[in-house]
Amino acid sequence: MSPFLGIALSLLPDLAKRLTRRGKPETRAAVVNAVQEVLGTEDAREAQTRAAEPDLSNALRLRLAEIENDEAASEMAERELTRQAELERLRLDIAGAANARADAADARDLLTGLTRDRSVIAWGPVVVSAVVVFGFFATLLYLINGGLSPERLVPSDPGSQLVFQIVNIAVGTLTAGFATVISFWLGSSDGSRRKDVSLAQAQQAQQAVQRETARQTREIVTDQTRQTTEIVRQITPEKPKGRASRASKPAKTDNFANCMSVVLEHEGGYVDHPDDPGGATNLGITHLTLADWRGAAVSKGDVRALQRTEAEEIYRARYWNALNCDRLAAGVDLVVFDFGVNAGPARAARMLQRITGAKVDGQIGPKTLAAAARFAPETIIERFSDDRLAYYRRLKHWDSFGRGWTRRTEETRAKALAMARLSMAA
Repeated sequence: MSPFLGIALSLLPDLAKRLTRRGKPETRAAVVNAVQEVLGTEDAREAQTRAAEPDLSNALRLRLAEIENDEAASEMAERELTRQAELERLRLDIAGAANARADAADARDLLTGLTRDRSVIAWGPVVVSAVVVFGFFATLLYLINGGLSPERLVPSDPGSQLVFQIVNIAVGTLTAGFATVISFWLGSSDGSRRKDVSLAQAQQAQQAVQRETARQTREIVTDQTRQTTEIVRQITPEKPKGRASRASKPAKTDNFANCMSVVLEHEGGYVDHPDDPGGATNLGITHLTLADWRGAAVSKGDVRALQRTEAEEIYRARYWNALNCDRLAAGVDLVVFDFGVNAGPARAARMLQRITGAKVDGQIGPKTLAAAARFAPETIIERFSDDRLAYYRRLKHWDSFGRGWTRRTEETRAKALAMARLSMAA
C-alpha cells in the first residue's frame, strides 16, 4: 500500500472501505493526490511529519471527507440506476402478462361485438365450431360402432393400411380442432390463473425492490451523517491543558435534543390542512420529505404512522447537520434549526448569512461560522427572529397561518435567548 494511502487511513479510517472493498483505482489516485496537495510534498517521510501538524491534518481530513462523500454519492447513483433497470424489467414483465391476457380475450370480444351488431360474419365461428364438433363425435361414434373392425381392415392389404392412415390423420385433426373450439368458447382457466399468479409475483417483486432501495438509502445517509459528525468532532480544537484562561469558554455540548424538543412542540402530530402547501404532515415531516427519505412513494397512512425515532433521524440528517448547527452558538442553533424545518434549510442559511455579512450562498460553512462568531448570540437571535417575521408577512398564506407563525417565532426567540444566556453563564 502507498504510504500516502496509509496517512489518509490514519486520519479517516472510514475511507478504508472505499480503498479496499471494490476500491476503484481512480479513488486511490484521488486520495494520494489530495494528501500530496494538502501536505505540499511528494516525499512520504516529510508528508508523515507534516500530517502531525493540527492545521494540515484538519484540512486533510476535510478534503478526504469530500472524497468519501463523493464516492458515497456515486455509489448511491449506481444503485439507483440498477434499481431503475430492475423496475423497468418488472414493468415490462407486468405489461407482457397483461397483454398476453388481453390477447386471449380478443377473439371472444370480437365475436361478441359482431353478434351485438348482428353481422353475418358472427355466424362463421359458430358454423365452423358446429362442423368440427359434429365431425368429431360422428367419427368417434363410427369408430365405436365398428367402422374399423378387423373384418374390414386386413393388415397385409395396402388399401386397408391406407384407409387406416387416413382415419388416423382425420381423428388427430378433429381432436385438435375440438380442443381449439373448447378453448375458444370456454377460455383457458388454468392459463388465466397462471398469468394472474405471475402478475401478482411481479408486483410483489417490484414492491420488494422499492423497499430495499429505501433501506439502502437510509443506511447511506445515516453512515454519512455519522462520518460528518465524527470529522467535525475531530477537527474541533480541544481545550488547552494546564491553567485555564478566564476568557476561554467550555466546548459546546450537543444541543440537538433540546432544540428537537422545541421544534416538536410547534410541529405537533398529524395534520392535513387544505391551505398548507406541505400537505399531509406528521411531527413536522411532510409526505414529500418522507417519500424522499424512504426512496418510495408514501400514503397519508404512512405519514400518520411515522414514529418519532425516524422523524428525529430525518431532522438530524436533513436539517441539523445540513445547517451545521453543532458549530453554531447555543440559541443561535435553535432559531436557525427551527426556521430551517419550517421554511427550508437553504432559506435559513441565507437569512443567517445576510445578518452576519457572510456570502449568501445557502450553505453554512467555515466562513459563515466565522462571521457568526463575531456577533453576540443574543444579537443574532433577535435579528434573525425579526427577519423571520418579516419573511412570513410577505407570504400569501399569512392570513391563514400568520398568528401561528408569530407565536412560534416569539416562543422560539424566548427559548433561544434563555439557551444563549445559560451557555454564557456556564
